[in-house]
Amino acid sequence: MDDRQRAPWYRDPAAWSVAGLAVVVRLAWVAFGMRTPRALADPAIYLYSALQVACGRGYVALSGAPCAVTDTPHPTSYYPPGYPLYLGVQQWVLKQVGLGSHTLGVTGVVQSLMGGVAVLAVFVVGRRLGGRAVGLAAAVVLAFWPNLVVYSGLLLSETLFITAFAVSLAAVLTMNDQARWHWGRAVLAGASFGLACMVRPQVLLTLPALALAWAVCRTGWRQVLARSAVLGVGVLVIAAPWAVRNHAVFGAFVPFSTNGGDNLCVGFHPGANGRFAIPEYCDTGEFYTDSAAAELRRDKETRKRAINWIRSNPGELPALSAKKLWATYRTDADGLYAAVSFGSDQFLGSSYRTAQHVVDVVWGVLLAAALLGLGLTMVRGWGRRRVDPTAVCIVLATLAGAVVPVLFFGDPRFKLGLAPLVAVLAGVTLTVGRRWPEPVEHLAPEPDAADVLEEVALTGQLPVVVAQQAGPDAYFTAPSSAASTAPSTDDQGGEQ
Repeated sequence: MDDRQRAPWYRDPAAWSVAGLAVVVRLAWVAFGMRTPRALADPAIYLYSALQVACGRGYVALSGAPCAVTDTPHPTSYYPPGYPLYLGVQQWVLKQVGLGSHTLGVTGVVQSLMGGVAVLAVFVVGRRLGGRAVGLAAAVVLAFWPNLVVYSGLLLSETLFITAFAVSLAAVLTMNDQARWHWGRAVLAGASFGLACMVRPQVLLTLPALALAWAVCRTGWRQVLARSAVLGVGVLVIAAPWAVRNHAVFGAFVPFSTNGGDNLCVGFHPGANGRFAIPEYCDTGEFYTDSAAAELRRDKETRKRAINWIRSNPGELPALSAKKLWATYRTDADGLYAAVSFGSDQFLGSSYRTAQHVVDVVWGVLLAAALLGLGLTMVRGWGRRRVDPTAVCIVLATLAGAVVPVLFFGDPRFKLGLAPLVAVLAGVTLTVGRRWPEPVEHLAPEPDAADVLEEVALTGQLPVVVAQQAGPDAYFTAPSSAASTAPSTDDQGGEQ
């Protein structure tokens, strides 16, 4: 039995120690650097939305002062609803217990705890991939990643998304260990993946990537469908109520948000340089704050304009895609920039430049380690893919997430959705000298006839998987030798 199965992950004191340190580091930053947003940007808009939700108005567009009696803002779905609704529900609870003025502090504490949960989830993923050493290395990377520490003190959606996505990965990769389904993990996988989609709908690209990985690993079409259904049903259950609400508001099918058209147009317009901009080409004369109808019309029109530009300029797409990737992965100081309210609150003074340099150096090392780990994971995992598809799942999920900026526009924030996977891949590099444990079967793959005949011809024995399916008394007599019994469970180093 390999070290991943000797004890449950939650009995590993080292993992809990790393998670605890992650929380402590984040709380320290929250105490020092969490401040009220000054610039009219995403943090201020999220805070406004939270206050409106707590007042009972629901998720509404920017208008007058929050909760003003004379103000009647209209419902919106411009930003994905996951983070605004989380903040709003939290703010409502705080109001009920007389702590409504402590929004920032409580959010910082909760997001610090989320960081600890994400560290534990990444430990589970790394442990599943390459054993305890990989898991602990990945946990350490995520725990002390400077940009993620800073984000714990920001009113931005990254911390919530990273936690939900990491938990969904840990659950989906372990929900059918040792040839049996763990239904609690399956429910957790679907629910957390659905929540991640409510925060960042682009994570839906992970679902076909995982399905492709399971298919490539030849787990059998029933298993591909069953595992994909776990995530798909989770998304449907979590997102369906919001889609119904949006249909009542807009009279149209809007599963998550209405800013997709704007994001697409920002990335595809005359003069696009791969970065965020507000081009004149995308100005429809209306904005989402005008009315629900205007919000929907703008989304459709900007989407149409972006698609028209793409059709008319296919030759520009390769270079533009490269610019988007560069804009996304060139720096990791986006959290620091948001912490100083995008330049409006320079409380760090002259130390800002030093901190920015340190953060970017750490990011350069992490990125290099993750890229090397990507190759190592594929090389090490390909040979065992039919017994354990974890490595292929991680590689394809990483590639799917990495190209998200190409579909819209480049921004350093967009790469943080990959943080759990980057941490695991960096953990693989950091433990490159350690031998991975023998894989434990997810589910016995459906044997291919050609593979069976080839192994029989070479060894005179049934392949391990076939022998297990046939039972402990199965045997095969080779053409040129006496009967050879199938290896027992103990010989295989696994567990029935």
